Amino acid sequence: MKILFTFFLLLPSLLFAQAFTNTNTYYIQPNGDTLNVPVNVSGLIDSTSSSFGLVTVCLDIRCTTVADLRVMLRAPNDSIIMLADQKGGDDGGGYYGTCFEENAVNGWIFQGVAPFIGSYYPEQSLNTFNTGLNPNGVWSLVVKDLFVFSDTGSIDYFSITFNNNPPPTPVFTGCSFQNPAGCKCPDGVSTDCDLLPEMTASGVDIMMHHTEFPGSIVFSNSTPNIGWGPLEIHGIDSCFCGTTPVSCLDTLCPDSSLVKQLVNQRIYHRSGNTMTFYDRPAGTMSYNPAHHHTHIDDWASYTLRRSTPNPDATTWPVIGSQTKTSFCLINLGDCTTYYGYCVDSAGHVLRKSDIPNSDFGTVSGCGTDQGIYPANFDTYDESENLPGIILPTGTCNGNYYIVSITDPDNNFLFQDHKNNWVAMPVTLSQQTAGNFEAGGFSYSVAGNDVSFSANATTADSCVWKWEDGSGSSTTMTSSASHTFPGTGSYIVWLYAYNHCGPTVSADTVQILPVGLNAAMESVVSFNIQPNPAKDNVMISYTLVNSAEVKLEVFDAIGNRVKDMVHPVVPHMRGNGVNSNQLPGKYQVLFDAKADQLSQGIYIIRLSSGNKIFNKRLVLLE
Repeated sequence: MKILFTFFLLLPSLLFAQAFTNTNTYYIQPNGDTLNVPVNVSGLIDSTSSSFGLVTVCLDIRCTTVADLRVMLRAPNDSIIMLADQKGGDDGGGYYGTCFEENAVNGWIFQGVAPFIGSYYPEQSLNTFNTGLNPNGVWSLVVKDLFVFSDTGSIDYFSITFNNNPPPTPVFTGCSFQNPAGCKCPDGVSTDCDLLPEMTASGVDIMMHHTEFPGSIVFSNSTPNIGWGPLEIHGIDSCFCGTTPVSCLDTLCPDSSLVKQLVNQRIYHRSGNTMTFYDRPAGTMSYNPAHHHTHIDDWASYTLRRSTPNPDATTWPVIGSQTKTSFCLINLGDCTTYYGYCVDSAGHVLRKSDIPNSDFGTVSGCGTDQGIYPANFDTYDESENLPGIILPTGTCNGNYYIVSITDPDNNFLFQDHKNNWVAMPVTLSQQTAGNFEAGGFSYSVAGNDVSFSANATTADSCVWKWEDGSGSSTTMTSSASHTFPGTGSYIVWLYAYNHCGPTVSADTVQILPVGLNAAMESVVSFNIQPNPAKDNVMISYTLVNSAEVKLEVFDAIGNRVKDMVHPVVPHMRGNGVNSNQLPGKYQVLFDAKADQLSQGIYIIRLSSGNKIFNKRLVLLE
């Protein structure tokens, strides 16, 4: 009798372990509609608890930009939790057989990398529904496309599973508003600090995605947050047409201009185990009727410039410009999925693991509350940045830089506002006014006598200026020679002229005392520009004494893929990969595309005597 009674006690619980599934396809449309995928649950007990409840939510979603999606679960009583909020990227990655559960093996979904495959902790606990809820009725997977007008895809599968003894909710030990102790201050030691964002601009995105047309150039632009806190903004109920207050329900002014709504930037502050925040004014936002959502005004500015020796690209002369571009501030990618997009002021590429408070944030989207979390970025592709930079009539072909500045009006508070711009080289070839001469020059040193060779080989004239008190020298050819008065460091300027104007270059020449050269290392500089690169890179190095130099290229696993042939420079004929060179500066053009090297990481090795110098080169598609 006891055995039979025990069997009947167990039987109901065995029946309770059930999965409910919807395998119909629901299509994501570029109109931003919210999709509700239903599952009807029946036959379960009428109250969930820690002994029985929801344990797993599984789904399969494909989307052109999965990071635009907010994925939620709604219970029959209309209570709702967030499963994943705007995670992933814009490369078509999605949720492929993804399950959310409290005993997941892949960690938290907001720290994951797309495509999401396997099991993850949801952003809000499934156990929210395991506290007395009647599970019978219609459950819904709610998917909202926050970016509107561009995304397509489908929801192909949705299931929920109920079982005995739902696993407990894991404790999040990272940085969050609820867990201030998990947040790091910038110095890595103190526990009392503002957690400020540090907004930058992605050179890799510009380099990978730009297209030249006669009269214009368009490109993609991303603005990563590599700081310690989120860039978070909140619109306030204060709107204007010019200086006239208007209702924030209006979107257009009487003159058809956009209504401007004031916004505050929210700054989070950690004080020990307490998290607080304060708000500060930070410009305006306005509703964009073409994109059907709200933009932060004047978030980025773009210009095409010619370089000068000044290292600050924001001072270079502007050739063409684009009207300041407004953005919806939203997490559209992360620093790991898009390696190379996040770079610090020293040029180091950062992953999510390199940014201490990655994914800390509370809002992101295209409404009146927006934000970009640390280790994430917003992006506008080429089609969204139209018409691009307009080039004036008479623009010449040649080498330029696209300079992108994030928050050019300094409306926001950043950790480092000097790190908010990037300058990426581009070469124009479709303009009709002719070509600029190439910049830069090489030189070799013999005592106090220096021979120079300009990269500009067809200039009408070259003006060399010697900053040693002897003035300048004009030649009709690209080469020149000069005797310096004695030891020291001398700046040499080159102006290479043609009908497009001058190309200005500068470099420093070292004249060392006799006998000192032999006591010094041969190689005093070794650089690769640009890096990362799509095709051509310029490898430059400087010698302070005669040396045999060898240049080689290796792939990421150590296979040698190329021996460099040295350039022809004064007093040296580079007919091999291992040749004796006089003191001076040397430049080698490396055409990765011509050598059919694929995307990836390569090592450029320079050998001189018993010294070996290695630099990493990142090649992009």
